Amino acid sequence: MRSLSRTLHAASIAVTTLVLESAAQAENFTVNFMSSNESSCSPYAQQNAQVFGFWDDLGITVNFLSTETTVPYPAFLQNGQADLALMDAGQVLQAVDADLPVKVVYEAAQYAPDGIVVLDDSPIKSLADLKDATVGLSSDRDMITTAIALSSIGKTIEDMNIKSVVVGDSGPVMAKALRDGAIAAFSGGASDRAGIEAAGVKIRNITPVEVLRQPSNNLTAWGPTLEEKRPMIQAFLKGWAQAQFAALIDTKLTASACRTKIPQQFEKIDIGLRLINNAAYGTQLSRTKNYGEPQPDVWADVQVPLVQMKEISKEYDPATFLGSSFIAGANDFTTDDVKKKIYAWKNANLDKMIP
Repeated sequence: MRSLSRTLHAASIAVTTLVLESAAQAENFTVNFMSSNESSCSPYAQQNAQVFGFWDDLGITVNFLSTETTVPYPAFLQNGQADLALMDAGQVLQAVDADLPVKVVYEAAQYAPDGIVVLDDSPIKSLADLKDATVGLSSDRDMITTAIALSSIGKTIEDMNIKSVVVGDSGPVMAKALRDGAIAAFSGGASDRAGIEAAGVKIRNITPVEVLRQPSNNLTAWGPTLEEKRPMIQAFLKGWAQAQFAALIDTKLTASACRTKIPQQFEKIDIGLRLINNAAYGTQLSRTKNYGEPQPDVWADVQVPLVQMKEISKEYDPATFLGSSFIAGANDFTTDDVKKKIYAWKNANLDKMIP
């Protein structure tokens, strides 16, 4: 996780401002969206919403902006290049700490997909066993995952004398680093773990459950433009909520839909199915009455270790950066509405079903 307070001004200048032409014709909108990973089935709702046609029915066309960037996501919101960005809790809070008027309008994942894993037969049984170890990272930002995890047992990276090395997000490379002993553990997200397993390496998660209770994927908008973009954002979120719920109605059908978009994640069917199951019944299972409903109490708790680690300068009232006014509209659908869409697609695409 990069410090926005130091880099945002320069980054926002570097981002080319995209002026979105108003899509006021017949409720048709183009949403410029920065996903956490546009090439992964881990945030499966973004694939479901496209494949099953939830967004099409709501007049939404989504332009996925490239996530291959070193520019902090809030800069894209600030400059108008992105209408929505999928950001983790740390990114949101660093933006708030940099006095940026971002608003979390929907919690897409209310349980963190990030964590620390070791080889299944590793002698490391818990975080306490990581003393003097080398931890591999998918990217620099995963160091904060390691730090937050260690804080749950009252330790710091310095206390444990932990070294880190960025190994990237290539499954075979991550797997080799673990298998060869170049790293004793790996800190990253669900897609990273799926990549390691797809490379034939069995792993075990040693992250404490309490560390995982945080909003990890948050659909975030630029506060000053929230009202003018309200109809567009509302339609996008309704499509997302229906797509998120669809996996609970038929998980294998969601996997089949995702496979049509990203076949490489299903080269080993069992690994792909596990990725979808972990997302549907783990990270993206709703912990609130309504899909996407912001949780002020959780946001208050997650700030404590970030202040201790000087990732943010102080704690903030969640009411200043959470916006729940879209939640009722996002959840304005029935189970039958969703079933009708997904089974219509299934009946038209029986050849694409995972057996």
